[in-house]
Amino acid sequence: MKQIAIFSPNYSPELGACASRIQYLAECLQKEGNQVTVYTTFPNYPTGNIFFNYRNLLFKKIIHKENINGIKVIRFSFYPSNSSSSFVRLFSMLTLALSWFFALPSLKKQHPDAILVQSPPLLPVFTVWFLSKIITKKRYSPALILNVSDLYPRVLLDLDKIKGHTIYNLLLNFETFLYKKMNFIIGQSDEIVDYIQKIVPSIPTLLYRNGVDSEVFKIKKIYNIKEVEPIKLVYAGLLGVAQGILEVLEHVDFEEINAELHIYGDGNERALIDSFIKNNFLNTNKKQTVFLYNPIPSKEIAKKLADYDAAIIIQKKQILGTVPSKIYEAMAAGLPILLCGSGESADLIKKYDLGIVLQSIKNQQINYELLSQEIRNLKTLSPEKRKIFGQNGREIAKTIFDKKTQFKNIKKIFD
Repeated sequence: MKQIAIFSPNYSPELGACASRIQYLAECLQKEGNQVTVYTTFPNYPTGNIFFNYRNLLFKKIIHKENINGIKVIRFSFYPSNSSSSFVRLFSMLTLALSWFFALPSLKKQHPDAILVQSPPLLPVFTVWFLSKIITKKRYSPALILNVSDLYPRVLLDLDKIKGHTIYNLLLNFETFLYKKMNFIIGQSDEIVDYIQKIVPSIPTLLYRNGVDSEVFKIKKIYNIKEVEPIKLVYAGLLGVAQGILEVLEHVDFEEINAELHIYGDGNERALIDSFIKNNFLNTNKKQTVFLYNPIPSKEIAKKLADYDAAIIIQKKQILGTVPSKIYEAMAAGLPILLCGSGESADLIKKYDLGIVLQSIKNQQINYELLSQEIRNLKTLSPEKRKIFGQNGREIAKTIFDKKTQFKNIKKIFD
């Protein structure tokens, strides 16, 4: 039996790819006979507000311990935020990095054989590396494993959040410094792994996709759409600026193209989307074609996706290394995919024939006329073609992107 410590800014009961991936990994490692301890924060993602059931605990104690599905979870208080302000985000990251120093007594007691830390953010990764050096002794040194789901500072560059080569180069040097301190680095996409290999070719790397638990998904069986009925599109995920859902609502007339958009999720644009629906549908006589639902756990999403005709995924800006987990979920449900974007996500959909790719982003602008036309095209496709898209996705979700398959690839690191 090995002692494994996992540091992650997100964990159950939070929703989202990071929390889901880390929880699945922790529970699988525990089932393999290891003793896993997760060091994390008070749950707050994606709203930036501490979950209601944890708010009283936050003011009573700096550290909170609990057990979730047999996993020992240690939470540390910090200043959470999903603010668009770079200063506020940086302050939040700093408080997280400082809070993890309080993990030192538990780490000394646990004496972990391996420490896995999630990135982003980068600054807390430095904390974990520093802690690992403190507990290292002459005959004991824990293996340090970094899991990279987004490339920082490259993401800031792709999102136009950083200007000037001096700051970027400083952050790049910090990133490289941390990579060099790792024994192993895991990435969630081919682009991430390739990027890391170019920076630190001497450090072993492994591709570990978010994947999907294909067995829990309700599978789409009927692909017919009556001519008079609208095509029902579904979006399930984060509602932020980069996802571009609000902008789609403002530019696409779903009634005109005989379509509906059903939205599940939360984020800093949810309130704006809610207001848009009220102002354009609920407070008018206009037929409602856009629907917003409360965020629900991934296991519940797995039962709902098959009720729709296709999944729509918008990548407003191309971010190196990003493959939305929504793609894997759509695959598992057997849904055709309409992707507006490029990069590795587009490559996957083209390679496996999973749907339609609209690469209409130029100077960060989406061609909404073309998007409207592609929605029409998806509806007028034969049911047989939509079925091919869906069945192709379902097949590779089971054989390539299933979480069990992905775990088999990663568990050898901990053996």
